Amino acid sequence: MYYVEYALGSVSNRNQVIEVQEFNTLVGMNTGKEIYRSMFLYHEDIVPYLETNKTVIGFNGLQAVDKLVIDIDYHKSPLSDQVNGEKTIEQVKKVVETIHSLNIRPEHYNIWFSGTGFHIHLANVYGFKEQTSKKLSAQVRSTMARDFGADIDLIYDPRRLIRSGFSYNFKSKRYKVPIGVQDIDNMSYESIKDYAKQPVQDKATSIIHEELLHLEPMDMSRKNIVEVRKVYENTSKKATRFISCAQHIYNAGHVDKKRHRHLLALAAIWHKKLGHPKPAVLALARTYVEQMEKPLPMDEVNRIVTDAIKNDYNFGCNHPDLVPYCDSKCTLYRYKDLDETAEILSAKSMIENLAEFYQTDYTDRSFDMQNIFPFMKKPHLFTTGQLITLIGDTGLGKTALIQYIITRIKSLKCLFLSLEVDEQTMSRRFMQAALGMTKQQIEIGLTSKNMEMMIEAEESIKHIQLVPRSPDIQELPSFVANSECKVIVIDTIDRIPAKYAGKDDLARQEVIANALKDMAMKEDVIVIAIHHISKYSSTRLSEGQKLDVHSGKGNSSIEQKSDQYIAFESVDGDASKKKRTVRSLKARDESMFELALKFNYETFTFDKRS
Repeated sequence: MYYVEYALGSVSNRNQVIEVQEFNTLVGMNTGKEIYRSMFLYHEDIVPYLETNKTVIGFNGLQAVDKLVIDIDYHKSPLSDQVNGEKTIEQVKKVVETIHSLNIRPEHYNIWFSGTGFHIHLANVYGFKEQTSKKLSAQVRSTMARDFGADIDLIYDPRRLIRSGFSYNFKSKRYKVPIGVQDIDNMSYESIKDYAKQPVQDKATSIIHEELLHLEPMDMSRKNIVEVRKVYENTSKKATRFISCAQHIYNAGHVDKKRHRHLLALAAIWHKKLGHPKPAVLALARTYVEQMEKPLPMDEVNRIVTDAIKNDYNFGCNHPDLVPYCDSKCTLYRYKDLDETAEILSAKSMIENLAEFYQTDYTDRSFDMQNIFPFMKKPHLFTTGQLITLIGDTGLGKTALIQYIITRIKSLKCLFLSLEVDEQTMSRRFMQAALGMTKQQIEIGLTSKNMEMMIEAEESIKHIQLVPRSPDIQELPSFVANSECKVIVIDTIDRIPAKYAGKDDLARQEVIANALKDMAMKEDVIVIAIHHISKYSSTRLSEGQKLDVHSGKGNSSIEQKSDQYIAFESVDGDASKKKRTVRSLKARDESMFELALKFNYETFTFDKRS
């Protein structure tokens, strides 16, 4: 049984669910109101989850697709409303052309005027299967980006609400109404607006779901990317350093289920990026397909090239068809941008991006310190994209604190680079922190093969990957990406190899600091770095002073690049008394905090200090 989340009157009235087959009845009973529904369907497990949590946020159970909604916003410009309206209709027609190019028939979709822009309701032509929330939304988003690119808004996050059919739009004073597929060519924008003054259903048609010719959804598995890399890495042909991905695709030749997509990508790059005219693109395309085991028909090759040029397709570095072939030696790799420039954001783009940020569920990309230490006065978030640095004198338990925190955030996979402490010691301390057991208890349990303890320990730390050495700082981002972890701990910063940074320690530290911050943002991970303090700061501590933002060892590059800079100190300078203070020295977008903790050396755990 599936449920749909809905909201009446405002999106703020969400967190209500109803069986999907009853939703149309709900809409009929609320004519004249704004009505929203979830983009995806929820498995029946959502009901007890809502009863307990009062919100759908954090739910990662099963979801499914009943239809895909393609969102086409109203074209905004200084031009007249009539001109903007017609440009919006042109965009709808462009998306419809793409739909037809994918062999999707008119009975598999219908067009709706949403009150200002348009929605296209599309049957599940990709055959998306029931999956966990995160996996399903990621696959749908990547698939729609692949097939429709920049022509649509990618509104496929797992908690997204969309305007329901026949909902009233209070801002435009219009209803969301269906528009006949043929009428989109005949009706002006103004006539559509007049038509939408009432919740008319004259043009409503059912989407046909049965007997669909399923298109191929994106393969989101790491195995797929690994296999793709084997395809191009095993070829004897070498690629140059400019737009290497296109060369890898060309050299790979025939790849099952990718012939159309790869040719479209190549044609777009040859025309848009390299400036080749259509005859040259056609010649390259024909040469490309002729080397395949099963070449595409030449009329199909001509059609794909024509579509790429006619529609001015522009494939960027993050396009799902190019990502598996991305090569770090490419001259554009550092930009991750085939236009060789950082994206310039207009005011509209900034506002839309910020709105998307606030509407996105970040439970799988952040953790709250208050959940670990409930006695904190207010929540304090660590989110992906941040570099968090912990500084403190030697021997106080900096590593132990981070280990304790990591064992408590089981919802996030963690990669822990232990570059100072050996593997056996770290493994035992993780078990101690997770189970609250002493060193002796762990040793006895493992020696006697206490299966109950071993199973509990494995369950408690299964989200953690321990690595006793680090690759060079240049290779670290790829290493992190392959781990698929969201929290990366570096213990400690000065143990990371940086062979191209030279022998100057200060220059080396700056290279590492910049690289760690870049990695946090580009790989969308939380980087927690443990850093030593300077001898001068250690002396000041012994004299009763406190750490400040400049107390870290070396130059100021670490504190400058860090989003959060945290001090870890003993009380009264006496490490043996186990009293510790953890406090913010810098926080870009969070309030400062101070924690009074008691460090239990026996179990490597931390409690509230009375």
